[in-house]
Amino acid sequence: MDLIDFILGLALGGFIGFKIAEHIHVTMFRDILVKLKVKDSDMLTMMQDLQQDLPEDHEDAMPRVEVKVEMVNDQIYVYRLDTMEFLCQGATREAVMICLADRFRKDFKIVLSEEHGAKYLKESPGT
Repeated sequence: MDLIDFILGLALGGFIGFKIAEHIHVTMFRDILVKLKVKDSDMLTMMQDLQQDLPEDHEDAMPRVEVKVEMVNDQIYVYRLDTMEFLCQGATREAVMICLADRFRKDFKIVLSEEHGAKYLKESPGT
């Protein structure tokens, strides 16, 4: 029972501490903006200006990973095309996508051709 109480206290303390720190940071940021006399309309204008400054192909700036996909015994295997390094495996398309996202932990674009197994990662009709 002591271990359960300890774990619950630790989890509750961590959660409360996180919320307090979040509140402090939001309050401090808001105070800084007030002291600098920055209004919500100014922030919105800055955001729109920054969006206009983005190049048309800004989405293509994401890192590209060329892959080769194989299916062996109902398992999908994914390899990096340039080095044939094993990246991940899964039983379904969704499992492979989650595995790739966990492995790279950032935005990336998978580049896959029909000749390198694109059929295994295509969405099934009805999904």
